[in-house]
Amino acid sequence: MNSLRPVCLLLALLTGCAAPGPSASEASPFELPAGAPRNIRVGFVESAPPDSRQFPFALIPGTIVREGYTVVSRDQNLRPTAIMTITQIQGHIALANLVRGRPRPKDEVVLPSAELTKAAETVLPASPGS
Repeated sequence: MNSLRPVCLLLALLTGCAAPGPSASEASPFELPAGAPRNIRVGFVESAPPDSRQFPFALIPGTIVREGYTVVSRDQNLRPTAIMTITQIQGHIALANLVRGRPRPKDEVVLPSAELTKAAETVLPASPGS
């Protein structure tokens, strides 16, 4: 009996244990959970003169954005109102140049997903003077 023990141990080590692999229904750890926002909110549009092509927006504390980032403003129904490019950041205020559309005061500003950017480009009119 003792002579079978090393053989059984060797067979167990060679064949290994069959552990179940990830099932097709399991979500990847790199995917957003269901219902999570795909567009990260970074701030809210402040008021600007009617003819302005630059719009200030208040940054949410803890937000990390840089000059050159493209952002999209959205109304309370999450419809895009403007596409803008950040040109300057001072403290908790960012200044953005208008690319397309027209933001309104209190619109939220987000770092857009590819889908939101595409939707905004097709829905929003080109800004005057561009």
